[in-house]
Amino acid sequence: MRINYRRWELKDVERIRRFLYDTWLDTYGGFIPHGDIKQYLGDNYNEYALRSFFTDQNTVGFIAEVDGELAGYEKTFFDRKEDRLYVQQLYILHQYQGMGLGRQLMAFAADHALTYNLDRVWLSVMANNTPALLWYQNMGYQIKEKTPFTLGKTTVEHYIGYVPVNDIFQLCEK
Repeated sequence: MRINYRRWELKDVERIRRFLYDTWLDTYGGFIPHGDIKQYLGDNYNEYALRSFFTDQNTVGFIAEVDGELAGYEKTFFDRKEDRLYVQQLYILHQYQGMGLGRQLMAFAADHALTYNLDRVWLSVMANNTPALLWYQNMGYQIKEKTPFTLGKTTVEHYIGYVPVNDIFQLCEK
């Protein structure tokens, strides 16, 4: 098995778009109607929207490939007003979970945060996404805010918080 990590490239847009549909339906389909997920992705992560991320100097993405297949994806955004680096999306296909891909992608985010002299990586997670919430909490995730997040006609509770960069690096050393 060959694992490759790299920054995303414009040629990856269609693969990422399909990947997001698959992972969002798998991750959120148990508590958000599929129609709301598809509408949200169609409005916010269509090919045009994904292409626009490549022209935004504050947005950087990373992918993990296993034997040439897209297995994991991460999108980061540096918010200059808040002076925060956010992991806006981090998804691993179900069949590749448990291989350390997510930890490695978080390490890339932590490295990226250091380029801005930041000591933490911010992220949000839906409260109903228990596996992801527990995974982040095991990494040192500290919830600082609870807000509603709306997809179509569905609103879910959403946590916003951070993981200290050093916690991410320590976990990746194990």
